[in-house]
Amino acid sequence: MKKQKFERRNQFMEVQEQIQNISIEIYGPKEYVPTIVDETDLSLRKLEELHRQLNALQSEKSDRLKKVQEHLYTLNSLCSVLGFDFMQTVLGIHPSLGDIEGPTSVSNDTIQQLAVATQQLREIKLQRMQKLQDLATTMLELWNLMDTPIEEQQMFQNVTCNIAASEDEITEPNTLSADFINCVEVEVSRLEELKSSKMKELVLKKRTELEEICRKTHLVPETDGAIEYAVEAIESGAVDPACVLEQFERQVAQVKEEALGRKDILEKVEKWLAACDEESWLEEYNRDDNRYNAGRGAHLTLKRAEKARGLVNKIP
Repeated sequence: MKKQKFERRNQFMEVQEQIQNISIEIYGPKEYVPTIVDETDLSLRKLEELHRQLNALQSEKSDRLKKVQEHLYTLNSLCSVLGFDFMQTVLGIHPSLGDIEGPTSVSNDTIQQLAVATQQLREIKLQRMQKLQDLATTMLELWNLMDTPIEEQQMFQNVTCNIAASEDEITEPNTLSADFINCVEVEVSRLEELKSSKMKELVLKKRTELEEICRKTHLVPETDGAIEYAVEAIESGAVDPACVLEQFERQVAQVKEEALGRKDILEKVEKWLAACDEESWLEEYNRDDNRYNAGRGAHLTLKRAEKARGLVNKIP
């Protein structure tokens, strides 16, 4: 009888020890209240009750392990995409999370910290996604604007291909790492500087076109001083070259329209100026005492003189 009681007591102690160990793993040593074997009640009913309690704790531990593994899987994926050190991240939560062979912490505190870390990294991922997609949009606009060769675009195809990707679709390692985003920012800055340089060239060409049209049509730009100021402002970076280019294009269009309306007058002015030039030449020709001497090209000179006299006679 004593032997049977001793064995039963050992069974109780074994089950309670397991209950204690799992309870401490789940709730921590501070939350667990140890129980002493009541030797006045070593019945099978009581033992079965303890087994049910143990089974419930084992099931809860199993569920918690799954939850921990899910968090670790998500954290590993996030760290990979963001370029973070996964091991350093989880060790900062609990040392057991970096120990493959040892027991894994399933405490409330560990699971809570894992959930917080997962949420924080997810927010960082979303922020970096938005930043990278904004950069990709700008990059595409600059490529299209400047007709960037496909060969140059290939280097950043992994950026533009994610321009409309969802959070779950971005899984490649280091896709959202700080170094990679910095690299994309540098490229976008380079493209913007190149755009600015080309815009300055276009502005200068448009200014030259405007000046040439004004010269030919004998018009003076209404904002001649403003043109010089605008060019200087572009070179100093004070204004957007696109705005100045738009102003130049508008002025060129206005000058062309005005020149078209004065076409008849301008043609008459051109003829008058040409006749004046011929008159000046004819005066010099008439003062030349050797103008009738035979020589190479003399007949051509005489022809020009006859033509010049005709033009001069027509000058009002």
